[in-house]
Order: sequence, then structure tokens, then C-alpha cells
Amino acid sequence: MEEYFAKLNEYLKMDTEISYEEFAGYYEGFLKYLNQNYQELDKDSLIKGRYICTILQANSWERSKRKDAFSKKYKKIAEKTKFWSESIKYRLEKEGMTPSEIEQAERDLLESE
Repeated sequence: MEEYFAKLNEYLKMDTEISYEEFAGYYEGFLKYLNQNYQELDKDSLIKGRYICTILQANSWERSKRKDAFSKKYKKIAEKTKFWSESIKYRLEKEGMTPSEIEQAERDLLESE
């Protein structure tokens, strides 16, 4: 998770937009990681994972609004990352966190970078 979180923060600090290929590569690697490791993730990793999903969702949703060859692909990415974000939130709530605690943990994460 740390690798994906660090790479996301690197992307967020960039002045230019990454290509579709790089975006899709990051997304595919991250989803593969989630699929393979989801059950073993601890609370901190889940919060980072949800944060990553939220950022991917927002960016892919914005990119999907463009009328280009990748708009449909970005829309699918937005839908899948929304699903994962909601799944992670559900699991965190099931494990005892309130929605406001989850939001605060994500804000703390953002402020720590």
C-alpha cells in the first residue's frame, strides 16, 4: 500500500497531467493489489486505500467528461474505484469506525503529506 500511496502523492504534486497509459497502469496495479490483499489490510492501509480510490475516482470522472478515445475507459475506472471506496468504507464501519472518524482519518492523512 505504501508504494501506491507514495506514487499517488508524487502524481498529486506534478504540474502536468499523466498520460492515459500511465494512469491506467497505476490503476490496474492498484486494483490488482487490492484484490490480492484486501482481506489482510489493516485499518491504516484501508484508509490509505480508500483515499487512493477517492482520488482515482475524482480524476477519472473529470477525464471521462472529455470527448476523446479514452472517455469511456475513464468512466469505467471511476465506477470501479467508487465501488472499492464504498466497500472499504463499509468494512471500516463494520470494524467500528464511524463515517466522521473515517473522514477525519483521511483528512489527517492528507495533512500529514
